[in-house]
Amino acid sequence: MKTFLTCLFLPAVALSAQTVLPGPLTAHLKEAVCVHVDFTQTRTLAALTRPLKASGSMVLSRDKGLIWALRRPLAITYVMGPKGLTVVNPDGSRDRKTAKDAPMVAQVSQVFQSVAQGDWRGLEQFFTVSAEGRADGWEVTLLPKPQTAAFVKRIRLDGRRFIDRIRMEDASGDSTELAFQHQSMTAPLTEAEAALLNQ
Repeated sequence: MKTFLTCLFLPAVALSAQTVLPGPLTAHLKEAVCVHVDFTQTRTLAALTRPLKASGSMVLSRDKGLIWALRRPLAITYVMGPKGLTVVNPDGSRDRKTAKDAPMVAQVSQVFQSVAQGDWRGLEQFFTVSAEGRADGWEVTLLPKPQTAAFVKRIRLDGRRFIDRIRMEDASGDSTELAFQHQSMTAPLTEAEAALLNQ
């Protein structure tokens, strides 16, 4: 996960004449004040014969931040709120961390918050971006520019109504794939979720 430290940015989408993105996707997500989604994470390491798998749920509040809750194989929750990063450990204890301690969470938080705000042009200096497809089925590929090429080889986002999958390839040959299911953009924050983000 440490190799994704410099990937905490969402670049702009360079569109061809046949591509509908990012307008419909951005406009749709702007209407969502809160997003709930489940995810599965598959980490493939060159040094291991079998991938490492994890699953959990994510809550994104447009105004307050992100809750990244791992359920398997270990129950641990990362909260990216206005006051920084808080880690809720399996025993319920809480630790303050920096983005460097959880680069994957910081990256996903930045990606989703940027998309929700329609910020497809924020940090394009870090990547060369290509897009294809339509609003009902699209793919965005991010290729690093020299300042990030030492850490990441490629990032690909696939989606339809929402982002369905993110695949991140390290320069080392390792990769991480995040698949999102059961997206809901209508349910508000629960009291417990609001309390986590406000701490």
